[in-house]
Amino acid sequence: MRESNDSMGCGITVFLMLTFFAAGIGISIWGWSVLQDARVSESWPATDGEILSSNVREDTDEDGTSYFGDVTYRYSVDGISYVTDNVSFGQYGGSRGHAEEIVDRYPAGSGVTVHYDPADPVTAVLEPGVTWSSYFLLIFGAVFVCIPLVVLPLMLRSRFS
Repeated sequence: MRESNDSMGCGITVFLMLTFFAAGIGISIWGWSVLQDARVSESWPATDGEILSSNVREDTDEDGTSYFGDVTYRYSVDGISYVTDNVSFGQYGGSRGHAEEIVDRYPAGSGVTVHYDPADPVTAVLEPGVTWSSYFLLIFGAVFVCIPLVVLPLMLRSRFS
């Protein structure tokens, strides 16, 4: 009976590691896309815009509290008006202080320079280019890929030795 339980435990572990690996690949691809968009945004054309709203949003869950600098702005390209909320690529929640810095930079009613994708003007940012947070998803995905690459060989070695 013990061998059957060991086999089932091994199978579950392999399944979980493959799930981690697949999730890591998906997150890494998403992260690579965010990083590439951030790089390309440095050469995007700019237009004038206006901040419609700017506030700190607090999200609390079982992992704790995260704060977001929610900034919504309007801009026009070729006579078409757009509204979006992307400050930069790789914008994630963090400390209250960081969220307040974003909100302080972009008070409601102020004018801003908006950088937009000429091929898809609905995609825009206030802060073009790569920042440390542009790398976050890519690094997070790589960690998910590496966990099974370390755990599976160790598990298989201990199982068959």
